[in-house]
Amino acid sequence: MLQSIRNRTTGIVALILIGGIGVAMTIGLVDMNTGIQARDVAASVNGEDIAAGDFRQIAQRELVEREQQTGMDLSATAREEVERSVLENMVRNRVVAQYVNAQGFRVGDAQVADLIRSMEVFQVGGQFSPEGYQAALASQGISPAAFEEERRVALQIGQLQNGLLESAFFTPAEFRRFVVLDAERRQVAFAVLDIQSALASVSVTDEDARAYYDQHPERFESEESVALDYVLVSADDMPAAAEPSEAELRASYDANPGRFRAAEQRRARHILIAVSKDVDDQAAASKAADIRARLAQGEDFAALAREFSDDGGSAANGGELGWAAQGTYVEAFDNALFAARPGDISQPVKTEFGYHIIQLEEVRAGVDRSFSEARNELLAEARARSTQDRFYGLLEKMDDAALENPGSLEAVASVAGTPVRHIEEFTRSAGAEPFGADRAVVNAAFGTAVVEGGENSALVELADERAVVLRVTQHRPAELQAFDKVRAQVEAEVRMQKAAALAAERGRHVVEELRAGADFAATLAAAGATPVVPAEPVSRNSPTVPPEILAAIFKAPHPGGGTAAAGGSIDGLSLANGSYAVFRVDDVLPGRPEDVARTDRDARKDVLARQTGVREGTGVATDLRKAAKVVVAPGLFDQQDNF
Repeated sequence: MLQSIRNRTTGIVALILIGGIGVAMTIGLVDMNTGIQARDVAASVNGEDIAAGDFRQIAQRELVEREQQTGMDLSATAREEVERSVLENMVRNRVVAQYVNAQGFRVGDAQVADLIRSMEVFQVGGQFSPEGYQAALASQGISPAAFEEERRVALQIGQLQNGLLESAFFTPAEFRRFVVLDAERRQVAFAVLDIQSALASVSVTDEDARAYYDQHPERFESEESVALDYVLVSADDMPAAAEPSEAELRASYDANPGRFRAAEQRRARHILIAVSKDVDDQAAASKAADIRARLAQGEDFAALAREFSDDGGSAANGGELGWAAQGTYVEAFDNALFAARPGDISQPVKTEFGYHIIQLEEVRAGVDRSFSEARNELLAEARARSTQDRFYGLLEKMDDAALENPGSLEAVASVAGTPVRHIEEFTRSAGAEPFGADRAVVNAAFGTAVVEGGENSALVELADERAVVLRVTQHRPAELQAFDKVRAQVEAEVRMQKAAALAAERGRHVVEELRAGADFAATLAAAGATPVVPAEPVSRNSPTVPPEILAAIFKAPHPGGGTAAAGGSIDGLSLANGSYAVFRVDDVLPGRPEDVARTDRDARKDVLARQTGVREGTGVATDLRKAAKVVVAPGLFDQQDNF
């Protein structure tokens, strides 16, 4: 079964351009990051090794992503924290994988094959491509056998997770408490002491700036960068190929005669009697049978559809569904429709939606497009196929030239027929044009063999049918910049820090005054802030209150507690931007389960069940991790860990 998805098929090389295939596979309990071959070991988990190559590749990708998010190089301490987090995720994944295997969770080859065939990254034109599958894995250095085993383990863990989710339960009292809290609303007033007003009151001395610079050297390092030579090619630049002959176009047309045939279509009406919480299956079936009997006696189908059908989209139009090809509707409905003759009215047909009575009104036969009508489409496809074949043939030659001539790009440029170009400064976070911060190019540019060994990179395939081979000509490590060069940045950060501290001091003073009984509006106005009092009580996801403040509001004690004043519960918090918020909770309105609509109650039950199941799954993973014997390789983090 699995071998069949690896076999080559006739036709063009698949257009598959992907990146990071080995690390973009997330499952519920843990992250799947295995399957890349390596020569040494990062850690041992209950006697089973985690390859150091796996760890380094995944950690590098995570570091690049973090630096792209922050826009700056991570400090040595931060980089080690990321690396430790990556290894911990891999360890947790391994112990759970060991557990599901020991417990007898099994996944057959057919399930693995079906999953892989369904993955869009391996599809061309909506169909699974064996060639694309092979090429995609090869571009990432992953063998099909290793990738398939990774997917098998992911499915096994999915079985465990689904079992926990489906078996999760809660008591009626727990659900009522959940609704009371989840639907709770609070009447509040709040105000923000903006940091901008505090900025005008602070100053920064030279001593302040130098002390901050000395205490935070990692914030003032230059960003690591490289100078690059590169050879870039694009399918758009491929020279035109010879036009296909008429015989070749005719052969393409004849090879798939059904392709240019418009499918038969059928126009129908239906009456749906839905099965719901208010109408059980037996009642729906009985009602549908009664309506079918009235139709048999000659009553008008459209009139009965308008009166009885539960399909809101068609009932007003007498049940009219319009034209549809086979396969449009669910299987049972589809089978009944395409077994009928014009004018037929079906017996009630059961589907997942309820019971349908179907009337076939008209049939429109399929129509074949002639060769002359399809010729332009066939010609465009032949041209694209020729371009793709020649482009991917060129990429193979470039990749070979890069590997055979690792110290220069001249051979690659000669094969590509395009000059060697240069980028003077290419950084981890921002990259540089014409690549931007493309992750695949960043990973290649900062790879160990490329940076330290001075070798050409392997061919990197990009979006929009482009590819590049690159070579680092200069590496500039991150280093502390001179104080005078970054003085403005240092002073700005110190000023913001001082202003945030001042805003917080003023805010805490306001809170103390309010708790002592001062007037809310007058006190905040004197501090330079205008209170906001929402007209309606706010909910946990209210858009009228900033999220940071809203979260604090719902953590605050009820009015009447130790922080209450003038009937309200007073508190404050520093915001992420350095401002300070002060709020007062005047009233708490618990959620009332009886006021929640049935559909909302059902949705909340699903949420609570999933939360319960996820907690149980996390608990299983945590317990397995605690019980595991994990030995980290010496020197992985510049020290040996056993934990």
